[in-house]
Amino acid sequence: MAQLSSLKSVIGGSEQSEERVSRMAGFGSIFGIIAAAFGLLIGRSLVPIPALNWEIVSVVPFNWMIEGGGQYPTFVTIFMILMAGSLLLQARGSKNLGNFLGSGFTNVFWVGFVLAVAIAYAVPTAIDQIFAGSLIQTFLSPVYYLGTFFVIAWQLTAIIFTDSSKTWVGFLAGLLNALFIPLLAIGQAISPLLIYGAYAILLVGQIMALLFWWSPFSTIREYARSPQKAKFAFGVSGVLTFILGLAALYVGPIGEQHGISVWYPWSTLINSTTYRTNPALVFGFLSMMLFWVMLAPRLGARELKAVAIGEDIIKSGNKYFMLFMAIIGLMAAGQAGIYTDSVGSWGFFLVMGPAAVMFIMGASYTAKTDMLTGIPLVVTSIFLMIHPFVLLPLVIYAWFIVIITQLFVMVESWWRGLTGFSQASFSVIFSLAFSIIVVAFLLGGFGSGPFALWPTNRWFNITLIPGIPAAVQAPVILVLPLLALLVRNVSLAGYSYGRGYATGGILVGMSILLAFAIPAIAENDSIAHEANTGAALLLALYSISIVLVLSLNISLANDVEEKGHGFEGTLIKVATIASLIAAAVVIVLVMIVFAGRPGPDQIAWMISIMVTFVVSSEALSIVGWFIAGVRLGMLKEGFRFARPT
Repeated sequence: MAQLSSLKSVIGGSEQSEERVSRMAGFGSIFGIIAAAFGLLIGRSLVPIPALNWEIVSVVPFNWMIEGGGQYPTFVTIFMILMAGSLLLQARGSKNLGNFLGSGFTNVFWVGFVLAVAIAYAVPTAIDQIFAGSLIQTFLSPVYYLGTFFVIAWQLTAIIFTDSSKTWVGFLAGLLNALFIPLLAIGQAISPLLIYGAYAILLVGQIMALLFWWSPFSTIREYARSPQKAKFAFGVSGVLTFILGLAALYVGPIGEQHGISVWYPWSTLINSTTYRTNPALVFGFLSMMLFWVMLAPRLGARELKAVAIGEDIIKSGNKYFMLFMAIIGLMAAGQAGIYTDSVGSWGFFLVMGPAAVMFIMGASYTAKTDMLTGIPLVVTSIFLMIHPFVLLPLVIYAWFIVIITQLFVMVESWWRGLTGFSQASFSVIFSLAFSIIVVAFLLGGFGSGPFALWPTNRWFNITLIPGIPAAVQAPVILVLPLLALLVRNVSLAGYSYGRGYATGGILVGMSILLAFAIPAIAENDSIAHEANTGAALLLALYSISIVLVLSLNISLANDVEEKGHGFEGTLIKVATIASLIAAAVVIVLVMIVFAGRPGPDQIAWMISIMVTFVVSSEALSIVGWFIAGVRLGMLKEGFRFARPT
């Protein structure tokens, strides 16, 4: 209450002992308030985001409409001029804030201003150049590009409010302004009521921004770490990201194959001009995801000690790679909403944008031993990539588990001011469990598939799930062994954490690149061809991983020896060296056998040798990881609920 009274006195013009954050920038927010009120009055999407409705009224003479009328370009121009005025004043007025924070991030206001001006100029100018239906794409494509980059800049400006303020005013200013675009995009695809809701939220968000700028400087953080409100906002935005993503999850992708409910990836086309899932829904999901990723907090020394990690969970390299993938996804979603014959080329990026962000975020958490938060993100991202469809319950359940785990993070960020859980014991358990699953797949522990899938029928039992036709469950079955190996790899990163070697990070990075190849499995001619491709990816991932895994094992052996357990350390080393020698022998045999034209018997023999090597190597590694987990005390490390002191 005292804080609100202080803000009221600032607005009222009474004398203040402290300087305001920025008078000029506050006046910029007034322009934003007017823009939001104008949007409420018009009730249409005045930011050029994908899937704007257009139709050709007549061919001769040519006449067409966009968003239901000829006044739409004028409305966009007015709205964007108001937004440009708002961003210009905030750009000029945020200089002192940037200097105080020691950051040039406030320059993003200038980027937003330039893009708003560009849209205000381009829309009415370019629309006058459309004299035939074939030219409509030449109008929509550049306008959507401008709209996409404006959205990116807008979401980044929202970060400034939340990340720099210690108050609920900054928390609300950032979060509400960030929610504007996702709701606008989803409303564009589902209901005009959501569009009105988006402008209402923008109105309140701009009022909060006004209060932020006219607050005293004492409300701004003093240190280069995220204030507690910003950490809580990160938790809240994670939950909201996947709740808003439910629109893209449910509206469009759900269908049937042979009477079984399946989920089609967002890249699925109905025809040459239209996606099964409205790209605006993916656009809204990605725009909120961008805010969530970039809000990933910087933790202070007390928080790092309390959570039993020594560095931020999401560091700059991973954060900016996720930003890049989110931007690629937003561009793809923007261009996919043009409804012309060229949209199909964006399908891959429409899937890989959000899936990559989720995979990297999940892998980053697992690398810091937070399996509870990380693994659901990794698994869900893999299910999103499966083509041409995946069994519906797998995607739905995985998505809701992500929401639940993000709720845990939200509660944790409020209760202790932390954004993750330390569970080194889970790193050991998940590594062992998924390694055993990989071995079980290779040995046919889940049953064998039809002989037509030879030589991979022992690995891919496409009749594994009773009551579901083989053709329906095949896409999932072909990815499950690869999924198990990917989860094993990211789980192993937890062993590397805090021990001074970078093996885990390299293992995760390589796994990310191999995961991107999952959609390629469905591009083959038949299930047998897909099975061979899946097997090739599985063995490629394992072959690339083996060197890193053996390096990890040697490092763990050294650490075990340093703890005074010489016998166990030597045992791990001997097992690792044996695996290394076996790998060299297998490589030589592969080169000899496949140097000529091997017959079926030779191929079968070579595959048997490779499977024997993989299984024996995994068995030796499992023993080593268990010993390391026990002797290094990892199995004793789990949740710690003490507050940071």
